[in-house]
Amino acid sequence: MRQPLATTRKVTASGDQALIAAEDGLIAHLRQHAELVEGPDYRVPDDWTYRSTFHLLLALGRRFTPTPRPDDLIGMPDKDCYGNSAQYAQAHRDEGLLYAEGFALTHNGVDWYLPHAWVVRPDGTVLDPTWDDEPGQAYVGIAVADSRLWPLDGRGLLDDFKRTLPLLRDGFPCGALADLGRPLSVEGHAEALRHAPG
Repeated sequence: MRQPLATTRKVTASGDQALIAAEDGLIAHLRQHAELVEGPDYRVPDDWTYRSTFHLLLALGRRFTPTPRPDDLIGMPDKDCYGNSAQYAQAHRDEGLLYAEGFALTHNGVDWYLPHAWVVRPDGTVLDPTWDDEPGQAYVGIAVADSRLWPLDGRGLLDDFKRTLPLLRDGFPCGALADLGRPLSVEGHAEALRHAPG
């Protein structure tokens, strides 16, 4: 019988300023890239839902709280975060884990913003099956509730043209995303903290 995964650290009203600063930097990175595709040289049909994956993440994305990996989790293959996360979420669905994708800020000392995938617990905290040394500093993305969309083949939802194009054009199907994590905006974050338990 599998033991439930332990969850730790939540962002509280007093706040974790380092986490919030790292998340804000990641969100600023997404905004900078979104602005790059606003110009006339980047043409997107007017009827598309999102101009780019950056616009999609800024519209739908959430902040997810990094937590230390459980001692019993053995790191999965490097550079296969999409497949690792989808397979891990699939294997642990009975624990309420979901596949998530977006961008992450790597651990201290490296400090890169990377497209990435991870697993989200029901409380909105991150379980990263790929980065085995330590979790990233910040995670911003979407938690996908519909397991039929999970990229078990290893190609991401927002990183594979055949999957990304329909999402940019039409958006996600109703009910495909989970309402986990914290809002991207400072106003939304403050509101979420006011309603957080404890």
